[in-house]
Amino acid sequence: MYEKELFDETLDINSTNNYEISIQLGLNGFSFCLLDKLRNRFVMFRDYKLSSKETGIINEIRDIAEKDEFLSREYRRYRIIFNTEQSTIVPASLYDPAVKNEYFELNHKLRDNYLVANNKLTEPDAYLLFGVKKDIFDLAINLFPDASVSHQVKPLLNSSFRQARKNKDRYIRVHFDNGFFTLILVADNDLQFFNTFRVRNDSDILYYLLNTFNHFEVENDHKVYLSGNIFKFDDLYNNLLRYIKTLKFAAPEGDFSMSYIFDEMATHQYCNLFNIVNCA
Repeated sequence: MYEKELFDETLDINSTNNYEISIQLGLNGFSFCLLDKLRNRFVMFRDYKLSSKETGIINEIRDIAEKDEFLSREYRRYRIIFNTEQSTIVPASLYDPAVKNEYFELNHKLRDNYLVANNKLTEPDAYLLFGVKKDIFDLAINLFPDASVSHQVKPLLNSSFRQARKNKDRYIRVHFDNGFFTLILVADNDLQFFNTFRVRNDSDILYYLLNTFNHFEVENDHKVYLSGNIFKFDDLYNNLLRYIKTLKFAAPEGDFSMSYIFDEMATHQYCNLFNIVNCA
């Protein structure tokens, strides 16, 4: 059974050929949303929690896909985002697809039963390499063979560059997941910093954040935008607020609108799921 569901009263299960579906898969969750392309408006969202036991996740994902009445429908476009920890960026001028595994293993150990997938980025001009469990990747492609496949960092970077241009200032984004977080700094239309840190607790998060801010001379009153697994006034938020004066929650943004049903939802949790429609 899904944990969260939101749907607009205009949602029509018999007209899904007018919708685009975005799906986010990770070891802890399976979420999807629907974009009504006639109005360019998001009209539905569902979120399933997974057991987080790797041995059973394949069956859980397959069971959800078979039983959810919307996942068996036909859509005009499919997008899948993999929410995984390991990723790295290689400048396009240096990239050779024949040695993508070697590039990846400069920063990460390629685990058993994992493969290295890639996304072309426009900002920066680079390739994003990411590790994903082979059985989950193969199942996703089998279930949704027409889907484009991306890593969550792709919409995260796209959104950060868009916001940096809009704000005309250095843009800082921190995206939190279970056991790791991603930090991005963009200034003058250039990627100053990108990294994903594995963490055990809030102290680890503060250590990596404050050391990076110190290195790049980020003042404690500079705006820092948050997304992912964090809520206003939870322990993590309060701990960050001790050292960073101005915390803002990122919001889905792009050439689309959001139904009123999302007004009370903490949409910063799922920014990447919504924002993937901005990416080619």
